[in-house]
Amino acid sequence: MIYNKELIMKYNSPKEIGVGDVVIMIDEDGYKTEHLVLTNYIKGETDAKGYTPKRNRTILIDNYGKRTTVYDYSKLIVASKM
Repeated sequence: MIYNKELIMKYNSPKEIGVGDVVIMIDEDGYKTEHLVLTNYIKGETDAKGYTPKRNRTILIDNYGKRTTVYDYSKLIVASKM
């Protein structure tokens, strides 16, 4: 996909998102911010503590320590993969 004459890569599945990936989010005003993937929950998969989420969600953290939960992985742009 091309955005403002830049080639960008988006995730095709929530299973592609890895902890430690750096992603870019674009807000409704078109402002881009980088976030680090802190946790990625995949619907139906049980984690080490026995938790099974009912829907996909990714928890991000920005440079200031603010956490953001994203439910639609297609809104995330890959900046750097771990």
